[in-house]
Amino acid sequence: MSFFHRACRGFAGLENRDLLRAGVSASALIACALPGTGWAQTTTTPTGASAATPAADVATSGQTRATATDGTLPDSDTAMDTNGAIVVTGIRASLQGARARKRDAEVVVDSITAQDIGALPDRSVSEALQRVPGVTLQRTSDNRDPARLSGEGGGVFIRGLSFVRSELNGRDVFSAANGRALSFEDISADLLSGVDVYKNPSADMIEGGIGGTINLRTRKPFDAPGFVAAFSGDINYADLYKKSFKSGNALISDRWDTPLGEIGVLVSYSISNIGNRTDSISAGRYVPETLSTDQDGLSAGDTVYIPNSMGYRRIDWQQKRTAFDASVQWKPASNLTLTGEALISKATPHDLEYAVGDFSQPETDNSSYQFGSAGELVSGTVENRQLNMDTRAGSQTKKTQDYSLNAKWEAGDHWTVTGDFDYIKSTAKVYSMTVFTGVSVPATFDFDFSGNNPYLSITPTDASQSFADKSANWWAAAMDHLEDNEAHEYSGRADIEYKFDDGGFFKSFKVGARWTDQSAITRQTGYNWSILSAQYWLPGNEVYLNQTGPAGGTQNANLPNMSSFITYNNFFRGNVANPTSGLWFPAASLVTQGTAYAYQQLAGTETNGWGWSPLSSDLSQSAASGGGINDQSQKTWAGYALLRFGADKSPIGRFDGNLGVRVVHTEAKSLGSAAAIGAITTTCTATDCSDYNAAVAFASGSLGDLQTTGGTTYTDVLPSLNLRYFASDNLQIRLAFSKAISRPSFTQLNPYTTLNFSFDETGTPNGTGIGGRSTAFTGTAGNPNLKPTRANQVDLSFEYYYGRSNSLTLGLFYKGIKDYIYSGLVEQQYTSNGQTLTFDVTQQTNGSHGSIKGGELAYTQFFDFLPGALSGLGFSGNFTYVDSTGGKNTAVNVFDSNQTTNAGLTLPLEGMSKYSYNLAGIYEKYGISARLAYNWRSSYLLTTSAANINYPVWSDAYGQLDASFLVSVGKHFKIGVQGTNLLASKTYLRVGDPDLKPRYSWTETDRRVAMVVRTVF
Repeated sequence: MSFFHRACRGFAGLENRDLLRAGVSASALIACALPGTGWAQTTTTPTGASAATPAADVATSGQTRATATDGTLPDSDTAMDTNGAIVVTGIRASLQGARARKRDAEVVVDSITAQDIGALPDRSVSEALQRVPGVTLQRTSDNRDPARLSGEGGGVFIRGLSFVRSELNGRDVFSAANGRALSFEDISADLLSGVDVYKNPSADMIEGGIGGTINLRTRKPFDAPGFVAAFSGDINYADLYKKSFKSGNALISDRWDTPLGEIGVLVSYSISNIGNRTDSISAGRYVPETLSTDQDGLSAGDTVYIPNSMGYRRIDWQQKRTAFDASVQWKPASNLTLTGEALISKATPHDLEYAVGDFSQPETDNSSYQFGSAGELVSGTVENRQLNMDTRAGSQTKKTQDYSLNAKWEAGDHWTVTGDFDYIKSTAKVYSMTVFTGVSVPATFDFDFSGNNPYLSITPTDASQSFADKSANWWAAAMDHLEDNEAHEYSGRADIEYKFDDGGFFKSFKVGARWTDQSAITRQTGYNWSILSAQYWLPGNEVYLNQTGPAGGTQNANLPNMSSFITYNNFFRGNVANPTSGLWFPAASLVTQGTAYAYQQLAGTETNGWGWSPLSSDLSQSAASGGGINDQSQKTWAGYALLRFGADKSPIGRFDGNLGVRVVHTEAKSLGSAAAIGAITTTCTATDCSDYNAAVAFASGSLGDLQTTGGTTYTDVLPSLNLRYFASDNLQIRLAFSKAISRPSFTQLNPYTTLNFSFDETGTPNGTGIGGRSTAFTGTAGNPNLKPTRANQVDLSFEYYYGRSNSLTLGLFYKGIKDYIYSGLVEQQYTSNGQTLTFDVTQQTNGSHGSIKGGELAYTQFFDFLPGALSGLGFSGNFTYVDSTGGKNTAVNVFDSNQTTNAGLTLPLEGMSKYSYNLAGIYEKYGISARLAYNWRSSYLLTTSAANINYPVWSDAYGQLDASFLVSVGKHFKIGVQGTNLLASKTYLRVGDPDLKPRYSWTETDRRVAMVVRTVF
């Protein structure tokens, strides 16, 4: 036995604070009493509490250690005290802690624990969550923008649903982009001790997640027995980007006995830098066309499908994220604990994009074409195409601040009273600036989209010409977009629990109340696109890149410096031929320094009355560009009662559970941009001009300059029942019933309204109304009166726990969902200029029903029975099946007719993969902690209407291999390496409907390798 283990045994049985007073070093104590990091990793919920209890209520709960039951001696990755308690470190400790939380919880939950400070098993919260059974990760930040992958993983789905509630320490947390859910990349993973994913709630849990609830847990000073100082850092290299990024975090925590009582303080700070590059080749929407000649085995008159564009892009993305967390705990008496915490997290992602393409559909008949089995064009050569180049800069500044106070008073042996207050503020500013150029040299596209490595070569059609000729390239267009969003919430809750005497059937009775006051303001513009000097369909006034301005017009001596020659070197890591010898693009400096700077440089390119002008910084004036202000507020009042019960001995054996009901009342109010009335551009020559005359009179008036308002109130009664039956000491069976809600997004509640008139050239109504009838009066509106989507859900799970770390679980679930929100037609009356007209308005509405069902199988096994070094091997894996019937997708923007039309198509639910799985091989022995993990999900509908393509886009099945290898060096250090996307997996997208969805996009992104150092003292 090593000196380290002998010392630990010598400390056994002593109180931690006695050891400190006796002069035992804090580092020695931590190394013995705690696994690796200074916090017990096999934390379980104390008697009388549950994993469903808000994190603030269990911040000071006791901790237990895993005890060997197989008679084996501990290896070098464990420590044993004189009582036989085993303290486990490394990945095994993380899995063991997650197993304990799941086993001891009163509800259906899965967890991730960070066994080291700053050591969530993956590089980001999103990437770690995808390891949980039933959780899948979307690879784009915005599903409607599939061309741009997320650097740290995008949206998180639970059991195929995006109705996910996010929490921080059991409290609301959200991002200002929508005011409801959290963008998980906004929170640093380094701050977290773990993440819990609740699948079926109890009545004391906050409502709002039909898919489930994700709770992020931070550390508290009373979680450790004394002083802890921990530091970690890494250098993360992105191989496609060919850049390294440095990150680090530090934590200091201590607790003291003072005349005022025991006080604990924890301070942590992290800075995370990450970057990646994506290379992509894509076609556009496939359009049906009829062949006029025979070709490639097809006959004249056959239908083929031709992509309406082709091109490629490169995006360089970087993000800096800082996070500060401080918490103070005070125990003025043995039965009273006060906790205050402040968390401030800031993320500043930015990206630079170079994209080139031909955005006009090539000819249908071409002897070089090869078609696929469904008639889709897969390869060929097209000549005399017009190129468009653009450089786009995007940046965001996102900040989340959370301040909380919690008091827990154990008033005697039976009563526990908890009070909690929280304030959260989130802000998000978004900047997007794009400038376009064109080239007068016609291009030849040689392409092959038939395999996993696409081919697209762009060369001059006339070999005597060159794209490199700067004088052949001209300024084409510019576009900007701005957002300034913020969201706030005050919340308070109080809980009282009475614990019955031991031995009785009833264990405890708990009641509580919660109040929230939330506001969210979204200020955003549309996409402000306008011509600069010319476009290929409007030639003749080009200002070329080598010019300082138009002849006889304003000159700018710096204008020729505002372009760069880009060669796309190492495209797709060289696995795809370089698509071009180089092209002229707007310079990065032109688009990265703000819209005012871009306008200063580009103002002189205006010709023939055209010209781009930047958006006003006053976003309240942006309604004309398709944006505006959406001001939402919401107040909720909730109360609940929860009865815990159980029996160790009964005619059917041992069981326990809880029965409760939660009642929540919601009041929502909306204040939106002013309503708009469309213009009438025809005259009436028809026999009946009554509708036309009414429309003219209506349009000559006004709905007023007042902003539109709206609101709604509703009350939900949410019962829940959680039962657990212990079939044996190792096997438990859970059965859970509950009713859940998911409130509409603030975007869907926007009361903004547009009214239009539909007449043909004779003044006859030709708009489409309810039931397909003809109408003159149409409109589009948000709906501030939306109700939440509601669900009745059932879970049945079988959980077998054996050995020190092993488990085999099977969970079955069913969700009956009603009131899906979708775009429908409704009749609404409006009055203007004395005319009251009934409009058929496209509006978000409740009404669709559906169901979700499936199962989750998970298995974790450490092979302790193997001899020697092989006993360090382990395996963890899970498999999820999800199926759905009914339900409808919703348009993100109801004012986009492409979205509303496509959302009404018969399609599966967005984001739902039928199958997903995780496999992880683990090794934990001799101070080595290693993991090789593979995550996979089957194909799914990404969006019903992708931006620009305006048609459904599907993601092919995707799998990714990640790994980590760390070695303990002495008592205080770990060093190692972590790898992400080791197989350099590509993302493949398809476009179309379920009957025909050819692959249209291929995207390659980085492998990332990080050198890691961790210390704890």
